[in-house]
Amino acid sequence: MQNVNIDGIANLNTVKALFAELNCLGNDNCFLVVQNFDYMGALAGSQGQILKTNSAIAGAKAGGVGGGIVGGVVGGAVSNAVNKAVQEFHDSLDEKKKIVFDTTVYGGYLVNIVPDGIGIIPLSNGGKLTPSIKNFITDIEHFVFFGKDELASVKLEKLPLRMSTKKLAVRFKGMTDSCPNWVCPAKHKLVPYQAENFKKLQK
Repeated sequence: MQNVNIDGIANLNTVKALFAELNCLGNDNCFLVVQNFDYMGALAGSQGQILKTNSAIAGAKAGGVGGGIVGGVVGGAVSNAVNKAVQEFHDSLDEKKKIVFDTTVYGGYLVNIVPDGIGIIPLSNGGKLTPSIKNFITDIEHFVFFGKDELASVKLEKLPLRMSTKKLAVRFKGMTDSCPNWVCPAKHKLVPYQAENFKKLQK
């Protein structure tokens, strides 16, 4: 199975073929491309840690830090308390969750929400610093699937000051206070099937 760039990601037949080969294609599929709001590339180090304080406070708290300890970013330096909390949170994740909470490799994800769970193909960012759908390339080798027994919920949530974009909140049992920070556009010119599936998930 070969990885594809945006030309393949944009082609619904190609997307179906990818998920079929991964045994994650059903009669009722909901394909979406999401962007990783927490993506920081090489700035975040080598372990895919959650480092962006304005969106990772919940994750840091889940790692053992109480309110008021999280510090801000000044000149690229993150407080020791946040670094420690982030590391603890990252270390607490299993291998599948490390992929979906990554901030250094994956600028986005191609997902298929099916009745028995969610299949997730990570999307590398083509070496670019800023996540952009046009630069995405699939990473089939690190595909992960979470079954219903592992999930607390999968739903769209509102984002402040945004009307046409929402957060795809994938929450896991045992850690419902934290979820990957995935921005989900209501539509995208490079992803023809996005609008239809976005509406499907809103129902």
